[in-house]
Amino acid sequence: MTNLFIRSAAGAALGAVSLMLSLTAANAEAAGKKVAYFDAGPSHPYVVALNKAFNARAKERGLEVTQFDTPYDAALQSQQIDDAIARKFDLLAIMAASQSAIVPALTRAKKAGIPVIILNNGVKDGVEDLYVSEISDDNAKLGRIAAEATLRALKEGGREQAKVALITGVLAEGVAKTRYEAYSAALKDHPEVKIVATEDAYWDTAKSEMIAGQLFARFAPQGGLDVVIGWADNQTAAIIRAAEAAHIPLGTEKGKLIVLGMNCNRDGIQGIKDGREYSTATQPPVRMGEKTADVVADYFDGKTPPKHVVLDVYPIDKNNIDKYEAGCTY
Repeated sequence: MTNLFIRSAAGAALGAVSLMLSLTAANAEAAGKKVAYFDAGPSHPYVVALNKAFNARAKERGLEVTQFDTPYDAALQSQQIDDAIARKFDLLAIMAASQSAIVPALTRAKKAGIPVIILNNGVKDGVEDLYVSEISDDNAKLGRIAAEATLRALKEGGREQAKVALITGVLAEGVAKTRYEAYSAALKDHPEVKIVATEDAYWDTAKSEMIAGQLFARFAPQGGLDVVIGWADNQTAAIIRAAEAAHIPLGTEKGKLIVLGMNCNRDGIQGIKDGREYSTATQPPVRMGEKTADVVADYFDGKTPPKHVVLDVYPIDKNNIDKYEAGCTY
């Protein structure tokens, strides 16, 4: 019995050592690699959470990260990338400030032999040879989810016609534009639902609140708006504040304003619980940050990542809020 115990203990110890060695080998290539990480809009709560998640997971995987911030300034980001190329980083992970303006910098990185991974904000089509992998949420689906929620809320309120206003992120290109195109296309067969205003608030909370107040004043002589949508839940919370300041009741019933979001955060979850926000959708930043760091580390470990990693998204309303609350609370 004693000999059997000794052999079992020895086997377990050898198994633990083998597992440790295999885990060490798996991260051997990634460990110590120097990664330049470029964000866009670093003060936005979504980006703050994404950055934190990326850096934490990268540290776990043994990567050394240097972070470069830019407030959607494409020229500044291009200069930062040139600096990273000159400093010979092993890889560039880029949240593009502009999907078009970023291309020359990506070309210079490729010429220098430095691999690039794109995250969150994509780059324009036709330049897939300039990056290893692109990680994004399904932004077209986010637009469709918002359109479906709009129609559902109007039906619940018994409204046959509706005036809709959109307060968007940066609409010139990228994810905000993708969502807008998908939202508009989904309403194509519903002429009774009219988009009467589209205002670019650049994802900014204060600007969204100001624009919402202006829209309420503008449409008041026409009986007001039926629906206002924020492209992110920080914007949706701003819309709600502006509505309350203007003494506009919120809800699906006729005479009330329906407010929707498009990617969740803490304020959006609370708004749905309170009945002030009708719905939103999942776009958890922690998932994006951790997935990107894993793709980077896996690349160094010799794995070939998919060219496009598209993370699925799901609608959130009062019926399923408990399922998604944790991932949206940041």
